[in-house]
Amino acid sequence: MLHTYIIYPFLLYEFSKNKTDKHNIQYQPNDNLPEIAVICAAHNEEGVIAEKIDSTFNTIYPKEKIIFYIGTDACNDNTVAIIKAYKEKFPLLKLVEFTERTGKINIINKLCSLAQAPILVMTDANVYFKENTFFELVKNFKDTHTKMVCGNIGKRALNAETITKNELQYFNFENFLKSAESKLWNIVIGAEGGCYALRKENYTYIPSNFTVDDFFITCKVLSVKGKILFQESAVVQEDVKADTEGEFRRKARIATGNFQNLMYFKNLLKNPFSKIGFAYISHKVFRWLTPFLFLLNCICSACLVSDFFLFKWVLLVELFLFLIPLLNKLFLKAGIKIKLLISITHFIIMNFALLVGFIRYCKGVNSSVWQPVKR
Repeated sequence: MLHTYIIYPFLLYEFSKNKTDKHNIQYQPNDNLPEIAVICAAHNEEGVIAEKIDSTFNTIYPKEKIIFYIGTDACNDNTVAIIKAYKEKFPLLKLVEFTERTGKINIINKLCSLAQAPILVMTDANVYFKENTFFELVKNFKDTHTKMVCGNIGKRALNAETITKNELQYFNFENFLKSAESKLWNIVIGAEGGCYALRKENYTYIPSNFTVDDFFITCKVLSVKGKILFQESAVVQEDVKADTEGEFRRKARIATGNFQNLMYFKNLLKNPFSKIGFAYISHKVFRWLTPFLFLLNCICSACLVSDFFLFKWVLLVELFLFLIPLLNKLFLKAGIKIKLLISITHFIIMNFALLVGFIRYCKGVNSSVWQPVKR
């Protein structure tokens, strides 16, 4: 637990702080840039889809080289109508309607099979591109060794609830780790699905019952030892709403997918002293195991209580941590915000979601159909 949250980040900081993202083989703005296919699955996204489409085509990247595929998953709001209205303005906007709930995985599998562009840009409906995002993503693909490029996703809070602030801190922490891994080893352990680009040839059919597509694709590229970069200048903005219940469901779903990928790509852990093995274990695997390690700590402390008085107090502290979310809720109802309690609560909820995700994985996953967080 100390390694994944403190020691590994410290090592990355120390060894990467004097390194820069300088890659000599890059496209220049006046070069003949490759065509890109933007891939997006949407379910009831009427509140964000218009801004999404505008941000896709209002860029410095040549408009005739951007084909935007949107797959709508049995929407029962105005999402499809909005997209159809935009098709008159942007002819390269392609709508693929699914009349029955299909799930994100099946939709992007279908959209990627339709796309003919050499570069795919994977994205979510509530993620908005800046004017130079596409160019900053694509410029690295002039190097034939580059297989995947991750965007720099900034989070835009839709309200001021405290849980969002902790989410923002966590996302910034993740971006730091990805940037440092990219600078040190030319790999990133886990692209975020909101914005990343990859070569069409490196897209692999994702099993329909998997719940996390971005990590599956990342692991596939890592399996062939492809170069994965984190491009800090490829900035996008994602809306984040402080919906605690919705965020918990999202985290539990992602956790289920993480354990699916952990078992599917267990070969990546064969050599823990390789750059991929060390980064994967340190950045992801130990983090996913944190709830089990914490429970193991509690069991060990309970077993050692009679041997040494210190373990009695250790156990009491560990058990008290379980009460922190309830205590924090009581304080918030009283209008009192204590940053330490809020941060600990967020950490505990995040790890409880991992535990729930593991249980769901053990039960088996039959469908990737998801319910997006309300926006």
